[in-house]
Amino acid sequence: MEIIMNSNIPLRGLLSIILRSHRVFISRELGDLNLTDAQVACILRIHHKPGVTQDELAWFFQVDKGTIARTTGRLEERGFLRRRQDPENRRRYMLTLTEKGRSTIPIIMDAEKRWTELLFRNLNPQEQEAFTGLCRRLAEEAMEIRRSADD
Repeated sequence: MEIIMNSNIPLRGLLSIILRSHRVFISRELGDLNLTDAQVACILRIHHKPGVTQDELAWFFQVDKGTIARTTGRLEERGFLRRRQDPENRRRYMLTLTEKGRSTIPIIMDAEKRWTELLFRNLNPQEQEAFTGLCRRLAEEAMEIRRSADD
């Protein structure tokens, strides 16, 4: 850990270290579900926004539409989600979780809670709250930068 603390690693590198470690942890915790990191992310996003379209997921995760189509297709094949045509635009698919998909939410959220507890174990509650608040603000700013670039 001292190498990281004493290095001049840019913000992107620090965030990458955290996210890669998270990916490994979640993969280990959710091993029985046999879900990829991308599939877990899609399940959570669909849970938070039922009826989201594949295009919206592609924009949200900043990946190409083909990647989302493959990821959601595998989730549909495995019974985690349902895709149905948008009645207003037949080329668009709206996504919702099946009962199987909904049943994974508590399992995923428990793993996320364990990760957060481990990650924050050496921070006091005020530091945890401050860090989370700053990350939320930075995430919102990053999304706004993306929206501006898309206009």
